[in-house]
Amino acid sequence: MSTVRTARVVAVLLATVMIVFLVVSGAIRPDNAFLVPDLLLSVLLLIAASLPSRWAATVLLFAFGLAVGVWTASLSHYAVRGELVDGLDHLPLIAACVIQSLFLVRLIGRERSGTLER
Repeated sequence: MSTVRTARVVAVLLATVMIVFLVVSGAIRPDNAFLVPDLLLSVLLLIAASLPSRWAATVLLFAFGLAVGVWTASLSHYAVRGELVDGLDHLPLIAACVIQSLFLVRLIGRERSGTLER
């Protein structure tokens, strides 16, 4: 499986996990400070995954970077409230984004240097 295809699959999985979490956990409520960022992030991940290959790698890289920021802020929010254990489920999401970002940066670097075709 190619790097971009793998990143697309991961993006769709992460967006699906977030949407299911928001619906099932009751997180769709006015006092949830992360509701809008989580929804926007999910939409961005789905859009990035559906883009043509020409733009997909760059937009997926941006989406994964944004995801790391949103989910790290959310994890920090749990830690500040003294509920770090409740937020540890963010770590696999963050790790998946960091790993995919590293692969995409490597791919983009190779493409720009002319050593690899998509």
